[in-house]
Amino acid sequence: MMDSALKLFLLGLAAVAVAAAVVALAVWIVLAVRQAMFRKRIKERYGVTVPSKFHVSKTGRRQGAFRLAYPRWAAAKKDGTRDRRSNDMGVIRPDSVIVFDEWELKTDNPFTAYDMVLKLRGAHVDIAPCAEEIEKRRVLESRLADRRAALDIDGLIARFKDRPTDFEPFCAELFRTLGWQAQTTPPVRDGGFDLRLRRSDGTTYIAECKCYDRRHHVGRPVVQKLQGANAAENAQGMMLITTSSFSADAVSYAKQAGVTLVDGTALVGLCRRAYGETARPVMFPPESSCRLTREDIMRHLPRDMRNQ
Repeated sequence: MMDSALKLFLLGLAAVAVAAAVVALAVWIVLAVRQAMFRKRIKERYGVTVPSKFHVSKTGRRQGAFRLAYPRWAAAKKDGTRDRRSNDMGVIRPDSVIVFDEWELKTDNPFTAYDMVLKLRGAHVDIAPCAEEIEKRRVLESRLADRRAALDIDGLIARFKDRPTDFEPFCAELFRTLGWQAQTTPPVRDGGFDLRLRRSDGTTYIAECKCYDRRHHVGRPVVQKLQGANAAENAQGMMLITTSSFSADAVSYAKQAGVTLVDGTALVGLCRRAYGETARPVMFPPESSCRLTREDIMRHLPRDMRNQ
């Protein structure tokens, strides 16, 4: 009697499991057909193929926009890299979202999402810039304004008076334009200098950048500090860059220490060589220059996830 009841129970359980599996399969088929139908409609209307990595849904009619989201470690340190004190190696992959007309596309891959945005824009779909594109445009516009200000010393001083920390990236960009490799040091614990430079012939330099008023004379202690910093860095050359000038004592000591001095007049000369001699109006950068590159997107990923 018990065996019969147990058999009936197991048969019933199996029937429920089969029914559940059939329902799940039916739901999956319906959703797959629905996704295929949505992709077909988008292809017919816009001429753009939506990869299978996207989940497509219909929404109310909306203005074109998108948001990029980036993978991150579930257990992360303050700098975003994986906290190896934890055994949690999980990765959180939030969705990047694209909305246009009545459609919403989602994917957990920001590179795939941005590639799709470019294809839609190429098909004349109006999609507003994302936060990263807006920031890139702001940086480019600021850089153009910096270049225009660099045509005379007073313009340079006025440009960086209220944002002196931007003077170092400006100098780095100047040397890149002149064909050097240039890298700014971190604002905290910079080692006593602001730039690492490498000339086209491979010669390495460290540089300190000082944005001062014309009346300020950079003195010998600044030169000594740079020389002391190079004891640890061991670069082949040292450079001190300023918008002002140097004291006689600083010039004398720099000659003994092998430090190249670039005063305001010499700096403007380098700017004119890099950016031209005439003052041109600041033009807005073209939309194509604000397009994100793979490197732009990669910078938002934790350093230890970029090779994956």
